[in-house]
Amino acid sequence: MLSEHHLAALSASVALGVSLACHFLSRPRRPPPVRIAKSVNVEGVGEVAVKQQASNGKIHVTLDWNSLLGIPNALPFCSAVVTMNGTIYVSGAVGALKGPDGKPMIVPGGPEKEALQTLRIIEASLRACGACLDHVTMVHAFLVDYTQERFQAMNKGYLQVWGSRPLPARICTGTTHVGLNGAVEMDAIAQL
Repeated sequence: MLSEHHLAALSASVALGVSLACHFLSRPRRPPPVRIAKSVNVEGVGEVAVKQQASNGKIHVTLDWNSLLGIPNALPFCSAVVTMNGTIYVSGAVGALKGPDGKPMIVPGGPEKEALQTLRIIEASLRACGACLDHVTMVHAFLVDYTQERFQAMNKGYLQVWGSRPLPARICTGTTHVGLNGAVEMDAIAQL
């Protein structure tokens, strides 16, 4: 049996432990250090310059659309945004590249090849933000003319990129149109 003195000491110790635990758990998570790349290498394209802008604690990251896709003008969105807690929102991308005439074109080969190229662009955006495909938690996929055959073709290209990595959560929605009259568009959410 514990004496009153021992019970008081034990009670004070428990109260201190609870107080410290509450303080530790209520502290905001420190954001991971974000290192925005000056450029990233994109398969089939080469080095692509990266720009960044800060706004309200977020970092807006934009790949050089002209060298990547042959789009000389600024698009009305950035490639990705990194939030203060290390969440990365990657903008929608289509399976495009700069064509022989210097203008953007969808890669030939249908949903499989488009999914592969789309994820290459998403991967480049992630690398620009200091992340990689392993950081992806969610993918939203949009497929034009959603049929079982086109869905399987898109998945074939998708799985080529992921390889043996654990797959993130994903939704695939049928749609009537994506940019540049492609068949596939995807965006992603990642966590540093």
